[in-house]
Amino acid sequence: MATSKAGTNVMDISRAIDAGKWSNFQKLAVLISALAIILDGFANQALALSIPMLIKMWHVTREDFKWVQVVGYAGMAVGTIAFGILGDKAGRRPTLMACVLLFAVPTLAIAFIGSVPALYPLRFIGGLGLGGCMPNATALLAELTPARNRALAVTSGIVGIPIGGTLGGFIAAGVPAEQWQNLYLLSGAIPVAIAVIMFFVLPESPRYLAVRPERRADLDKLMAKFGNPIDPKAEVVDSLDKPQIKTKVTLGTLFGVEYKIDTIGLWGAMFFTLLSVYGVINWLPAILGAAKYPGSLTGSSLMWFNVGGIAAALGGAACFNRFGSKGALVVMAAGSVLAAIWLSVIPLNPALPTTSLLLAITLQGGLINGVQTTMYALAAFVYPTEMRGAGIGWAVGIGRLGSIVSPLFGIYLLDAAGPHGFFIGFAVTMALSLVSILLIRRHMPKRITAVAAVKAMEA
Repeated sequence: MATSKAGTNVMDISRAIDAGKWSNFQKLAVLISALAIILDGFANQALALSIPMLIKMWHVTREDFKWVQVVGYAGMAVGTIAFGILGDKAGRRPTLMACVLLFAVPTLAIAFIGSVPALYPLRFIGGLGLGGCMPNATALLAELTPARNRALAVTSGIVGIPIGGTLGGFIAAGVPAEQWQNLYLLSGAIPVAIAVIMFFVLPESPRYLAVRPERRADLDKLMAKFGNPIDPKAEVVDSLDKPQIKTKVTLGTLFGVEYKIDTIGLWGAMFFTLLSVYGVINWLPAILGAAKYPGSLTGSSLMWFNVGGIAAALGGAACFNRFGSKGALVVMAAGSVLAAIWLSVIPLNPALPTTSLLLAITLQGGLINGVQTTMYALAAFVYPTEMRGAGIGWAVGIGRLGSIVSPLFGIYLLDAAGPHGFFIGFAVTMALSLVSILLIRRHMPKRITAVAAVKAMEA
């Protein structure tokens, strides 16, 4: 789509993509990017799924794994920041491929070790890749897709993590403890294969290429594959790549009179929700394994937890639109508290039917994940443009801190109060998340359009 400007043909890449068709090549690229996120979710939860197996085969205790999990989450926090920046500078495509290999190869290597200490460097290095995969894959999902299809593409990224966890739980349910290595071989080998496919198929972001004149030939080839060729004589611009007015945003700004209460609420909700999500993921299979449930159920427990997460990711945005963010988040957070209390009173007895146990796990997974996935859109809504990047960045960072300390908090609850007290503890953390949500004053109103939601997520 070339337009005339002062006698010069100009092609606005962002507008051309939004107005153009969604070609099969673009759909394939979106599928591959979404697969990277799915495999990220699988590899991320592989350790939690394997802990009951490793306890049996390595003759260790669940306490031996708490710092391994902390190190892995710390790697993810570092990777999210470092590879997010690198993707902006070096390109989404090479950075995403590097991140996939960075978590795939250490995950494969775990299949060939035999002790807990060897897990530390492998989980930290793998965590770097796991953390860097998400921001680059989601950037590609948004930048390869026309505006009318962008909500679908971004949603595929949101549901990718719980889909990956569901896949991992399904596979783990069929892996005997004696063959625990198979879980890591699969969660490492499949991403390596996807990285090879990426090398041959995955394109660079057209918006990234558009602002780099030295990559014009690559952009011309890519847009031709999109079915939207560029006139060789046209000047290429990206109207969405506007220079931002640099406003210094400090902690003092976020805690100024106008935004202090909202910032406290967002930080609290992010911290306590991610503490709860990862706290349950870390130790749920180990709890059921210690209660002598068969391996098929310890693995499938996280599968059902993530099935609830998939439903939440798909339904959370719709609830925001219909009820507004405050009503939707309050109901989901309160429901997660009740689900955790329900889990605390269910007897952990393998001789009893497991229907109520799995139903409560699914409900808790759905409601906690529902709060987590929708909080990001709310954070984008709370702050004005000049504060949005810093505001979201700090809120996400505080949330990452919750995930880092979650293994320590979870094992403390187990040692101090046992499995039933463990679930009560996470009922308390989600109650604190509920209180934090109620503190937030700038909630999204009802009937936010899909286009507005996508713009908020992109911001």
